[in-house]
Amino acid sequence: MEESTRGGDTRGMALLAVLLILLIITGSSASFIWFMNQQQTRAGTRFRSAAAMAVAEAGVHRALSILESVAPDGTPGRFWRPAAHSEILPVATLEGRFTLSAADEAGGAIAITSAGEVGGVTRRLRARVYLASPALLVALYGTSLVRIERPPAAIAIVPYGSAIEDRPWVHIAAGRGIGFGATDVSINNPAVAMEPGPGPVLPPPGKDDASGLPIAGPVRLLLARAADLTIGPEHQRVDVQQLRVMGVRIEGVTLRTEALPRLPQPQRAFFQAQAAANTSNANVNESAGKYLGLEDLARKRDSVYSQEHFEQLQAFLDTGPQGPRGLQGWIYVRGGVSLSERQQLAIADGVLVTEDTLRLSNGATLEITHSAATRTLPGIIVLDNGGLIVAHKARLRAHGLVFVSRIVDVWEGARVDIVGALLGSDPVLSFRNLGARVLIRYDPAVLGTPGLRVPDDAPVVAWVAAWEELP
Repeated sequence: MEESTRGGDTRGMALLAVLLILLIITGSSASFIWFMNQQQTRAGTRFRSAAAMAVAEAGVHRALSILESVAPDGTPGRFWRPAAHSEILPVATLEGRFTLSAADEAGGAIAITSAGEVGGVTRRLRARVYLASPALLVALYGTSLVRIERPPAAIAIVPYGSAIEDRPWVHIAAGRGIGFGATDVSINNPAVAMEPGPGPVLPPPGKDDASGLPIAGPVRLLLARAADLTIGPEHQRVDVQQLRVMGVRIEGVTLRTEALPRLPQPQRAFFQAQAAANTSNANVNESAGKYLGLEDLARKRDSVYSQEHFEQLQAFLDTGPQGPRGLQGWIYVRGGVSLSERQQLAIADGVLVTEDTLRLSNGATLEITHSAATRTLPGIIVLDNGGLIVAHKARLRAHGLVFVSRIVDVWEGARVDIVGALLGSDPVLSFRNLGARVLIRYDPAVLGTPGLRVPDDAPVVAWVAAWEELP
């Protein structure tokens, strides 16, 4: 009887143990299934989120393509400003959709907003875009002739920072030709030492700073169909291979086009308005006016100057009781500007716009520098019939676009350091190097230069100045 009872107890305990184990297994299985379902749900959400971001990016690129070409309704894409343009894209087994809007902003920018939606998940991007002339894809642009005349004339053209990754840029473009005065002038010769100054933003380590430059790459030349490469005082026609044989260090390819891309048109009224709104030099104007006994200059709050007033201001900046001082922001001069021998002028976070020739006399120094916040501003704009002359042993350092309506003439012993691009539009001789060292670090930020209008019938390129994800 006791044995039967013990057997029943044992079987009961075994059954209880089995039930307990089954309960544990069932619970574990349920937990595992729940956990896997959660992981699958999270993975699906992450996939749909990443896919929605990719679709939003695709929308921005679609907008850029339209702005550079033709709108869906057949009108010129540059004027396309949709409120809600949608397109469907396949995303694996799902369907994706982006919805675009575009609106003009102050300063010529276009704000493109793209919402990408996949499987109920939506992500939004906003891009700040500028439409620029393809001429701004050139580091040194000459409407007519570009001449490198006398030894030791040298030009170095390299990218600034990471430069442009999504489109090619050109080192030198010339509408009538590029001439080499002798075999001992050079382009991108690593043996020629340059003197780079800091740029408007801090580049990645080892890329491009005041202590060194990127290795100069092959030179890309763009010539109008009828333009020539020439050498010597007789302007003998040659090709790139002949130039190499003669000792001129030039590499890469020569591209041909029927005509160079048209230059944008500087907007005088825009430049004047920017300088008129710039009051950051009011204290300097007041100090100069009181020191020189000029009441009208002392009362001046803006930065639009007559040629006479600017000459008086320059003299004060050099010799005033507080020592050499600089200017800030947009400066507009109704006339030309001339820096006398060894005179110095510095403009921080600004622009110098003149209506006539800008001349740096022997040993003079002009510095126009930008920060990261003002990187897209132009450096120098010379309007009307004005040229840019950098005389013997003068120094020009400029951030941003240097746009000159006539010749850019750089003389023996001079040094030019530009982070941006240089455009000369003289119809006879656009750029001439008479024994100077010219360094141009091409910065794609020139594509966002404000105050330049592309002709309505000319092509444009879209440049994205900034991206951000919207909540």
